[in-house]
Amino acid sequence: MSAPRVLVFGDDSSPAADVAWLFINTHCWPGWRLEVVTAHVPDVPGVALPHEITELHRWKPPQPRAVFAEARFAEVADLTAEADPRIALSRESDLLVIGPRGPGLLKALHLGSTADWLLLHPPAPLLIARHGHAVRTVVVCADGSPHADKVADVLAGMPWIDSLAATVLVIDDGRIDVDAAIDGARRRLEAAGATVEVRVERGAPTATIHAHLVEASPDLVALGTRGLTGLRHLRLGSTASAVARTATCSVLVACDEQEYARSND
Repeated sequence: MSAPRVLVFGDDSSPAADVAWLFINTHCWPGWRLEVVTAHVPDVPGVALPHEITELHRWKPPQPRAVFAEARFAEVADLTAEADPRIALSRESDLLVIGPRGPGLLKALHLGSTADWLLLHPPAPLLIARHGHAVRTVVVCADGSPHADKVADVLAGMPWIDSLAATVLVIDDGRIDVDAAIDGARRRLEAAGATVEVRVERGAPTATIHAHLVEASPDLVALGTRGLTGLRHLRLGSTASAVARTATCSVLVACDEQEYARSND
């Protein structure tokens, strides 16, 4: 029997985390394991946070979050550690879900900085939830790069993929194979059950994606952390960073692990 897929939720009890929790529970995750991770930061002056943790421990939160029956998780575990929240959340999983902003993933760090750090050092596909309703429409940014293919694979692996209407958005800057980019994303999404349409635009990637998101108002935008468009050699492509910061919808980002490792050698 194969191990269950794992969704990690970073909980700091903030309003942003409440939204992310609602996002999780308005989707169905049959057979998945949910890990609710809370990082406790010591209030003792002069006590430094550990940079690494060996394990998270099960605990009983004072006010446990209620899991909706409709979410259909196979298992739910409340886990904690006395650690930097960025490190606590850097664990292997199939999906990491956080809110966009809060008092600091438990009082030490601004969640913006935590989200930025996780984008730069992706331990798993990262979903920044900005609303609490189910995803019905998604824009998938495709350029034929390994990172763009990875995010299409991640999205195709979501158990609620067959309810999605997806738009594959390709920015033709003259440096990519447009047909290959379209085919790669469309093939993955259609095989998983999504309905797919294609949009090809010209222009600067960040501005063009932003304009499309304003026009289309999707529930989710999905893109690779780096690609062949934009500034390829930045650790987090400026396009992905800008979209993650400014999109009003939820954002899913992912990177190809092998390509990421090669580019950071």
